Amino acid sequence: MPRSNLKAALLAAIPLEILNFWVVGYPAGASGLSSSSQSAALALQWYVLHLPGIIASDRSIFLRAHPFPCSLLLLLVGYIDTAILLCAIFWAARLALHTLRKLSSPMKHAH
Repeated sequence: MPRSNLKAALLAAIPLEILNFWVVGYPAGASGLSSSSQSAALALQWYVLHLPGIIASDRSIFLRAHPFPCSLLLLLVGYIDTAILLCAIFWAARLALHTLRKLSSPMKHAH
């Protein structure tokens, strides 16, 4: 995967995760910051992207007892997973564009 895709994904993941973390928040929490945290689709994507952090916080007594490190862990895990997802999307888009260029190249029609 080209470094440009990785850099773009890491940069694009920052605002997406900030929006995801502070607008959607923790869907199971009692006080959601917005009504979007009540959306089943948004809650599902939040849980999928933050699943490793949820598992870690469930297994760690320290994280369960200290909300700030737990929130920081969930933010970091969500950021990493969002960046990985964006890398996959960028790779698939690049592959599709490359395939389309090959299919529509003039050399293909010359044979």
